[in-house]
Amino acid sequence: MVRDDLIFTACHFDQDAHEGDYYSEYDEPTPEEIRLLASLSLPIGPERGSLVLYPSATRIRLDEHRRLDDPAVIAEAEMLLRRAIKSDVRQVRGGALMPPGEYRHFHWPLPDSENEELLSNIDIHDHLLIRGLSTWLKASMLNIHEMFGEEANYPLWISLDASFAIIKEVVQATGVQDPSAVDCQTYIHEAFGEENSGLRYFEEFYDDRIMTMHPRNRFGTFAFAPISHCDFYALKVALREVYRYILMGRVVDPQLAIDTVEANLPL
Repeated sequence: MVRDDLIFTACHFDQDAHEGDYYSEYDEPTPEEIRLLASLSLPIGPERGSLVLYPSATRIRLDEHRRLDDPAVIAEAEMLLRRAIKSDVRQVRGGALMPPGEYRHFHWPLPDSENEELLSNIDIHDHLLIRGLSTWLKASMLNIHEMFGEEANYPLWISLDASFAIIKEVVQATGVQDPSAVDCQTYIHEAFGEENSGLRYFEEFYDDRIMTMHPRNRFGTFAFAPISHCDFYALKVALREVYRYILMGRVVDPQLAIDTVEANLPL
């Protein structure tokens, strides 16, 4: 729902679907919200910019199943949400990181078909996939804040590890017993039509993680993380491609989809 001063989303939430054998107080956003946000973010490629969604910490829940195509339900939800935002003391006292204070129009078309396909293929019961997508999304949120540029890499590395575990399962399903990191990287090269590097799975980023997460390590002792901004963007884009392939089973060129739309626009 888009308003002049507010953009909000609504989705159904099944409490029973998220009961597990562990406890966490860090279970927001919900898997349903992660599915929605990821399906919107993954189709957009760097060729036309990127879509970084930054949901507010303020949210409401209606305790009964309501029709989301009913304007009265949406109006009620909007009223309750605005009331909750106004009374949220975390934001008033600056206790929560806030997204940029304005909306910016993204004037290139969203690939609707890819968006719908991704939405239908994201299984909210797949904990590994949800963890990988949620950390991929949160990495971009952190990177908005310049002070936390280093820390933005941390969730991205978790997302990388989740993708590695998923690709191991995929490679194992092809008949490879106990696939190695080299086997998984070879699979990625073949899937994307790349020359085989012989490296382990995203090997070039593992040294960065070691040097950053362990202040004293085999590479030395560093006062600051010895990584660069381009490392973050390179891994973020690469993981976007991997997760799209995992979810869609094919390599998608977002530029091609946009060029096709533009070619059919009236002059």
